[in-house]
Amino acid sequence: MNERSLKEEILSLEKLQSIDLEIFEIDKKLKEIPEILSSLKSKLDELYEQIERDKTTYKEAEKWQKEHEKAIELQRELLAKSKLKLANARNDREANAAQREIDTIKRSLSEREEEALHILEVIEQTTESIGQKDSRHQQLQGEFEGMMGESQKRAGGMQESKGKLDVERQNISAMLNERNRGIYEKIRQRKPRAIVAAIRGICQGCHMMLPPQVYNMLLRNDRLLQCPNCHRIVYCAEDDDEGGGGIGE
Repeated sequence: MNERSLKEEILSLEKLQSIDLEIFEIDKKLKEIPEILSSLKSKLDELYEQIERDKTTYKEAEKWQKEHEKAIELQRELLAKSKLKLANARNDREANAAQREIDTIKRSLSEREEEALHILEVIEQTTESIGQKDSRHQQLQGEFEGMMGESQKRAGGMQESKGKLDVERQNISAMLNERNRGIYEKIRQRKPRAIVAAIRGICQGCHMMLPPQVYNMLLRNDRLLQCPNCHRIVYCAEDDDEGGGGIGE
C-alpha cells in the first residue's frame, strides 16, 4: 500500500464495521416501531369490531324484547277472553272448548315468557360485554396514543444518532483504499460482519481453520486477505513469534 499501512486500513475497516453495526441496530429498531404500533392498532380495530357486533346484538335483542312484550300482552288479553268464555259457558261443549283455548294460550304464553327471559339475559350479558370491551378499548387507545408520542420521540432521537453515524461513516470510508472499501462493501451486502480476526489460525467469522498457506500470508501482514471459507476479510489478532506478530502489535 502506498499511503496508508495495512494496520491503518484494518483499524479503519473495523471502525467502519462498528458504525455499520450501530446503524443496522438503529434501522432494526426503527423498523420495529411501526410493527409494534401496527400490532396494537390491530388489537384496537379488532376490539372496536367486537364492540360494534355486540351493539348490533343488543339492538336486535331490544327489538325482539319489544316484539315479545307485545306478543305476551296479546296472549294475556286472549287468555282473559278465554277465561271469560269459560265463565260464561252454557254447556260442557262450550266449557271444554274454552278450556282447550286456555290451555293452548297458557302453553304459548309460557314459551313466550321463557323466550323473553332469555332475551333479557342476552341484553344484560351484551350490556356488560360492551362496557368491559369499551373500557378496555379506551385503555388501549390511551396506550396507543402514548406509545405514538413516545415512538416519535425515540425515532427522532435514533434518526439524529443515525445521521451523525452516517457523517462519521462517510469520513472513514473516504480514507480507505478504494479496493479495500469495495471488498468490504461487497461482503457487507451478504454478511453484517465483513471483517473479523483470525485467532490461532481460526477465522472468527465462520470458526474454520485457515489453510496454512493463507495463515502464513496473513502473518506477514503485508496485504488484505479473505477467509477462503466465508470470504470475510481476516486479520491476525495475535502475537506470533514466527510470523512477527499480527495487527495487535
